[in-house]
Amino acid sequence: MFQRGSNVDYNMAEVDGRKPNQAVVGSAGAAMFCGPCGDVKATSFCKDCHEYLCSSCTRCHERLDITKHHQLLKGAQFPSSYPTRQKMALDLESFEKCTDHPLEDIKIFCKTHHVLCCVACSFAMHEHCKKDYIPDIVQSYVAGAEYSKLQTDIQHLDQLGVQCQADIDRCMKEVDELNWNEVDKLKKYKEDIIKYLNKRENELIAEMQQLHDFDLSLLKDIQARLKTWQSDLCDAKAKLQSHQQNTYKLFLTAKRTLALVDQLQESLNDMQQQTRYQHYELVKDDRIEKILTDTTGVATLKSADVDVGIGNWTMFSPSLTPVKLFSF
Repeated sequence: MFQRGSNVDYNMAEVDGRKPNQAVVGSAGAAMFCGPCGDVKATSFCKDCHEYLCSSCTRCHERLDITKHHQLLKGAQFPSSYPTRQKMALDLESFEKCTDHPLEDIKIFCKTHHVLCCVACSFAMHEHCKKDYIPDIVQSYVAGAEYSKLQTDIQHLDQLGVQCQADIDRCMKEVDELNWNEVDKLKKYKEDIIKYLNKRENELIAEMQQLHDFDLSLLKDIQARLKTWQSDLCDAKAKLQSHQQNTYKLFLTAKRTLALVDQLQESLNDMQQQTRYQHYELVKDDRIEKILTDTTGVATLKSADVDVGIGNWTMFSPSLTPVKLFSF
């Protein structure tokens, strides 16, 4: 499994699922076994990783970019026990597990791809990448510039979020006020239009009533004259009828009636000529007709193109499609 020059992680026990022999970890005077292998006698101890290593794992440890600078204790320096091992084991329990390899802890950061991964992922997909061993760099990272800048950026984002919420609240209030004002303007505009229409309606009705009254008065006057004319004609007929037995008086009455007949004929002709009325009809206004058939109606909405600054953003009111509101 170990090839010279490869970036194989030394912790191969975690790759194949093997666990270190917990019974001998930290036991003074007992044979120490390789942490990664579990059942192979250790020949060195890594002070940086707090890990016992066998000869094979030691070679891998010295070859990998992320661990080759670690301090290894060998020979006379090889510790038969390590008091802080138990504390380190407790710290290791907080490691997160890899989603692709549930038995593996996330201990590697691939600097090439900027991803967190486990030993198995590092071996399989990031063999030739630049990597950091997370336990080695966590202390310096927390004290470093990147983490400090991250905290500053988060604080700045928090402030921007508060500002954004304030701007949203302000805009929501202004949106409500804008709606109320424009709806109120529309209603008042509608009232003005209705007042104008009522005024014009009353004027037209009054004008038509005047024409009606004039024509009706004229016709009633002709009607009264006709009744008088009919009465005169009836009298003439009655007189002629009463003298049917006396030809002398009938002659006199007939001669006298001739002039009356001429007057009645002239009067009738005059009444017939005056028996008429003024014809009128309502002509719709072309401008109103255009409004009634226009898709924009009486009014339209249009964008005011007002800049509304929100934080570092600039929002423009979207264009609104004109819509027909009211028609009269």
